[in-house]
Amino acid sequence: MVERVRLSLGTAIQVGLESGDRDPNFTTAFLMTYRDGGCEANCAFCPQAKESTSASDRLSRISWPEYGLSEVIDTWPPPGQFRRICIQTICYPDVMNDVVEIVGELRKVSKLPISVAIHPVSTDDMVRLKDIGASNIGIALDASTPEIFEEIKGEHRGAEYRWRSHRQGLLDALEIFGEGRVTTHLIIGLGETEKEAADFIVDMYQMGVSVGLFAFTNIKGTSLEDRSPPDLSSYPRIQVVRQLVFQGLLASDQIRASEDGSISIEIEDEKIREALSSGVAFQVTGCKGCNRPFYNERPRGPMYNYPRRLTEEEVLRAIEETNLVV
Repeated sequence: MVERVRLSLGTAIQVGLESGDRDPNFTTAFLMTYRDGGCEANCAFCPQAKESTSASDRLSRISWPEYGLSEVIDTWPPPGQFRRICIQTICYPDVMNDVVEIVGELRKVSKLPISVAIHPVSTDDMVRLKDIGASNIGIALDASTPEIFEEIKGEHRGAEYRWRSHRQGLLDALEIFGEGRVTTHLIIGLGETEKEAADFIVDMYQMGVSVGLFAFTNIKGTSLEDRSPPDLSSYPRIQVVRQLVFQGLLASDQIRASEDGSISIEIEDEKIREALSSGVAFQVTGCKGCNRPFYNERPRGPMYNYPRRLTEEEVLRAIEETNLVV
C-alpha cells in the first residue's frame, strides 16, 4: 500500500499543501513515487541516482517534498486548476504496484489526462497502467546515441538500463497506448553533436514517438555537476528541428552538419519563419498541456524552454539566435 508520494514544490503550492505565490502558468500537477532508499538506477545527471550525493528530494532543479498520498487526494483541487497530471517514477522492484495504486487513487478525484514517466516495463504492466487510467506513457532515452546512453545511463554506470531495451519499450508502448500517447526525453548537452540530436528526433517521430526536449542542468552532487549547460545558440536549433519534424516539414536528408559542428536546414527561410512565428518551438515540449515551469531554468534566466507563450519580441530574438535564417 502506498503511504507517501512526492509533489514538486510548485504543485504543492498550487494545491495548498505549501505556502507561496501561485503561478498562473502552472498547467501540470507533478507527482513522484517515494521509496526509502531511493532509486536503484544510476543516471549520471540525476539527483535521484544511487551514487548521487544530492539532496534526496531533488529532481533537476526542483524540490519535491513528500506527503501522505491520502493527504494529497483529500486536498486535490476542483477542475480547472490543472490540464494534466504527470507521475514521475524512480526505479525499484515494487514501483509498478505503487504507480498503479497512485493512478487509481487519482482517478477517483480527477478526469484529467495522466502521464506516467517510467523505465521500460513488461507489456502486461503497460496494460495495467492503461486499464487503471493512465493515458500516456513516457520512457526516457535521454541520450541521442547508444554510446552516450551506455555512458550516462547504462552499462558504464553499473546500471541495468540498456539502449536496446529502452527502445524496445517505446515500441511496446506504441502497441498498447497508441501513437500520440508515447513520449521520450532528449537531454541536450550530454556530449552529442547537433546532427546526432537532430537524427534522434527524426528517428523518434518516424517511429511515432513524441520528443520532449530538456537542456542539461548541472546539479551539485551528481556525477556531471561540473559539466556546463548547452550553448544558448545551439539549443534553439534543436528546438527548431523538433518543431519542423513534428509538423512534417523536415526530413533527415534536409539537415546538414557544418564544419563548426552546427547544423543547417535546407528549407526556404520564409517557410522556417512561418513555422516558427507562433513561438511554440521555443516553449516546453512533451505531453500536451505540460509546461514544467523553471525545471531547467532559473527565474532570472537564461530561458531554454519557455513555460508560457512568448512575446513577439521574444519570438523574433529566438529565431535570430538560431542562425538558421537570414
